[in-house]
Amino acid sequence: MSANPRSTRSLYFTGPRDLEIREEPLREPGPDEIVLAAIVSGISAGTELNVFRGLAPQWRQHMDPETRLFLDGGSDWTWPARYGYAMVGRVERIGAAVTDRREGEIVFAYAPHGAHAVMPARAVVPLGDLADPETGIFFANLNTAYNGVLDAHIPLGADVVVSGLGVIGQMVVRFLKRNGARTIIGVDGIDLRRDLAKAGGADHVLVPGADKVAETVRTLTGGRGADVVVEVSGAAPALNEAIRTAGYNGTVVAMSWYGGTFESLSLSGEFHHNRPRIISSQVGNVNPFLGPLWSTGRRGAIVREFMDAYAGDLKGFVTHRVPLADAARGYRLLDQGSPEVMQVLIDYRL
Repeated sequence: MSANPRSTRSLYFTGPRDLEIREEPLREPGPDEIVLAAIVSGISAGTELNVFRGLAPQWRQHMDPETRLFLDGGSDWTWPARYGYAMVGRVERIGAAVTDRREGEIVFAYAPHGAHAVMPARAVVPLGDLADPETGIFFANLNTAYNGVLDAHIPLGADVVVSGLGVIGQMVVRFLKRNGARTIIGVDGIDLRRDLAKAGGADHVLVPGADKVAETVRTLTGGRGADVVVEVSGAAPALNEAIRTAGYNGTVVAMSWYGGTFESLSLSGEFHHNRPRIISSQVGNVNPFLGPLWSTGRRGAIVREFMDAYAGDLKGFVTHRVPLADAARGYRLLDQGSPEVMQVLIDYRL
């Protein structure tokens, strides 16, 4: 951290797969704001990599807030840009009107990577007595994983496939085990991830391609196919295989932000004849069919409880940490798909 308390260091994306760390002034908090001193922040291996690679549609299009259509003729984002949404920090200063936060408190924030964040006090999530504050960076991932399970409407005794066993897929496996799935089948090409899924409750793990996923799942389910396939990998071929893997009138939950192309996607075979439903699971809101008793606030409160229940698993998902000055190395590890990598942290204490 800079010796000057009124300066900070911030990470900027300056172009596709390009970033830099900038020294810049740290502004004072407004009346309703707080200043956070970052402890750690997590690099997302899904959405954030699409942004880092320049594949997110906001680089090329503008989303109309009224119609919710992505339109040509402008863009929501321009380079350079700040990004990141999983920071754990210590409240360093509070604005004059803030009454519900205190200096020294440890909180989670949907804040971009950098040594500090200045933001509304109401926007942070207090972590309370979380045993290891570092595991707080998984608050966003856990919300995404839990939201996908809520969207899936999985009945007790269902046969479920989880495609893509990164951090979110790992938590989906654990939630399914807690939720009473009869058979949980994990799919991933990386040994480490398959081993972690088995440890977390998967009954079977398969290698895409080599194990002929759709056919093997039929064998494991008495010929029916999966009741639900939760697709977390973000790979277009995996979405196609998820459609093939679901049984007749089964469900595919697409949890990923797909940034690639879809030459492999076939809607003429199993999709047309087996009538699967494809559900888009997006973490910005909860399943409307749950009714008015459910909200993102309620979901977040439950996720905070899960953070205690799965503290050991979460800690074990952290495989790499880098100082802010070397953040580019963390992005390269994820971008290259290094098989030994699960969660990369930017550690501001290094």
